[in-house]
Amino acid sequence: MVVKKAWIPSKGTYSLGVSENPIDPTMGDLYHHGTAPREESKDQGTGEKTPQASSYEELLTDNTDLEHFLNIASLANLAHVHQHENEWKARGDPTDIAIQVFVSRFDWNRSRWTSETNPIWTQKAEYPFDSTIKKMSVIFESDEQYMAFTKGAVERVLESCSTICSSDGDVALSDEIRQQIIENMEALADQGLRVLALASKELPTKLDELKVPARETIESDLVFRGLVGIYDPPRPETAGAVTACHASGIAVHMLTGDHPSTARAIALQVGILPSNMSAIAQDKLDSMVMTAGQFDKLTDADIDALPLLPLVIARCSPTTKVRMIEALHRRGRFAAMTGDGVNDSPSLKRADVGIAMGLAGSDVAKEASDIVLTDDNFASILNAVEEGRRMFDNIQKFVLHLLAENVAQALTLLVGLVFKDGSSLSVFPLAPVEILWVIMITSGKSCPYIHTNYY
Repeated sequence: MVVKKAWIPSKGTYSLGVSENPIDPTMGDLYHHGTAPREESKDQGTGEKTPQASSYEELLTDNTDLEHFLNIASLANLAHVHQHENEWKARGDPTDIAIQVFVSRFDWNRSRWTSETNPIWTQKAEYPFDSTIKKMSVIFESDEQYMAFTKGAVERVLESCSTICSSDGDVALSDEIRQQIIENMEALADQGLRVLALASKELPTKLDELKVPARETIESDLVFRGLVGIYDPPRPETAGAVTACHASGIAVHMLTGDHPSTARAIALQVGILPSNMSAIAQDKLDSMVMTAGQFDKLTDADIDALPLLPLVIARCSPTTKVRMIEALHRRGRFAAMTGDGVNDSPSLKRADVGIAMGLAGSDVAKEASDIVLTDDNFASILNAVEEGRRMFDNIQKFVLHLLAENVAQALTLLVGLVFKDGSSLSVFPLAPVEILWVIMITSGKSCPYIHTNYY
């Protein structure tokens, strides 16, 4: 993953150029555009020149709002990005790593502010990410100043904000401004970016270390600081694997926590959604892409009445995934489910075949699954299906081979019962020794057939 764009309401959009190494903060140019993401498409039509690359020192000059934004991105973050023997290394969640690499481009790495010797910021409390509220928060102290930093899904962070940083200072967050933020989020999501919101506030009183404030208290009346757009590219082989799945009669459904526009863009990119969407009937088009809220409101009867099950479900919860598996079972489908998180374990257990990610997967997901994918590659699943189908075909051929030869032997021996010799005894075409010889030869041919074709 790599952060491609960041929007600060009072300053505009910061973007990243081409970078060959996603965890090396020294690669790739930084650009600044004074407009918001929702206005970029309009600017393209006016022929406005592409902004010139800028150094991070130039961008940080007299830019307090950018500093506030970088503080949240750097400190509300559990990833560790560092340089070791002239090589950059990263540890942590992929999303946090991408954001930490972005702030490191401004020399704003978390380790700079929280070093063990003379730290500038000291962490006092943490409210971890929760899939039900889709955000996380931390409290840091610096020079007797206590700050709360929050990062999470745009809709959920907006619910906790009452003001926004603008060119006129912090102003009240009106419905009109909220709508503009949503439009900017959708503009970034339409580009296939995963969008997170950042917010903060200064705590009015000194934090009592013996009594951590309630989460609801900290995550309220926040100042909205901006959006960050993360590009999570699908593997190059995924599009080909999805196409091969469709050719093999396998339907691929994508259930994700991303924004609907992001999910739709990625699904179109890898071929989960057809490219000729305009040629599809409206009733089928409406059911192809849904949010978890829309899907969960449907009863089981409503889901069964859909012309086809959704190919993409965005902002989904663990319950949504389980309901999807059950809907597939009611339609007589054999369902295989892939997942990596703890929240995926119920659906992995409910699926006919649960497939956990071996590299990025949690231990809980691995325990709940039937198969662990060692390379976390979707194309490997298709290779396994292909191998399984080939083995099934070989078993069919082997059974037919044995039946054919044994039926032929039985018929040959039965024919001998029709003919009698002078002493009224049946005349068998094959002697007992010959029968044993035929069985040995045919069995000897069958065994190599099994081993060479199966393994």
